[in-house]
Amino acid sequence: MTVYWEVVMRNWHGVVGVGGPFVSVFLDVSDHVDLRWRAVRDQLEGAGADRESLDVLSDALLVAEPPTGMAARGLVAGAGRVLVDRYLPVPPPGAVARSGPLPYLLPFVDLAEPLLSHVVVNVGPHGADLRGVDPTGRAVAVASVGARRSDRRLGAAELADVATEVTALVDRLGAPLLVLAGPLAARRSLRVALPAGYRHLVVEVDGAPEPAVAALAGRADQDLRRAVVRRFRDESARLTGRAAHGVADVQAALERGVVETLLLTDPLVGSREAVGGRADEVLPLLAAKCDADVVLTGGSLRLHEDVGALLSS
Repeated sequence: MTVYWEVVMRNWHGVVGVGGPFVSVFLDVSDHVDLRWRAVRDQLEGAGADRESLDVLSDALLVAEPPTGMAARGLVAGAGRVLVDRYLPVPPPGAVARSGPLPYLLPFVDLAEPLLSHVVVNVGPHGADLRGVDPTGRAVAVASVGARRSDRRLGAAELADVATEVTALVDRLGAPLLVLAGPLAARRSLRVALPAGYRHLVVEVDGAPEPAVAALAGRADQDLRRAVVRRFRDESARLTGRAAHGVADVQAALERGVVETLLLTDPLVGSREAVGGRADEVLPLLAAKCDADVVLTGGSLRLHEDVGALLSS
């Protein structure tokens, strides 16, 4: 299992071995969380969701401070407690909510595809705010660097201070992406102040940096997906027996614990049924039980019944 997927899947282990019913919720928590949650709760109550699970979800959602910038949160509740609670870097286009006998885990994959580690710097006339983000979308460092005197604008000495903090954070994360936001003159001045070896990492953005960062940093999953797709095609062509196709064969392999990577075309695989329920609920839960990676292949690979698997050797 890759380091990234080990982090993601570790968060799923809370549902393994727990009996339902479950309530699974994924929503944008960047602002107005109370209003967003109220609408989702009304929808779930109307569908007959477990009241105890809704209450513990309310407690979890409404006491937390909203994070900085764009963020989503995925939660699964059951057995009277929150079993999975994770901040995600990509907000869903609309709230996703389900209640039923199985948890809905697949959006954790869809909304948390690995990011490029990156540093975002909002630079202004009097200072700069820095944020370092790891591959899971978690802010691992936040700092502010201001002018040496409150009545001064950033001059050469102050820009050197900012550049020192920025390069230290880039080095700490091994970040291949450095995003500069703020007025054009301020960010250009900082770019010039950076050591030459860091300038090739810089991308400048106008306005709020979060949408651009989501697009730029989301490239990290592409190499992983390409590698998995290539290996699946190779194993299928060679008839090695290390590639499984279709819902029934993949489910059987998951139940035997011999799946290394579960491949799904997209989160809509749930329109198909597996033994025990919806395929998009049954298969990811089995993957969590056997510590298999889960990869959404999108349009890069045609899968029989939208499902495939790479088996351990």
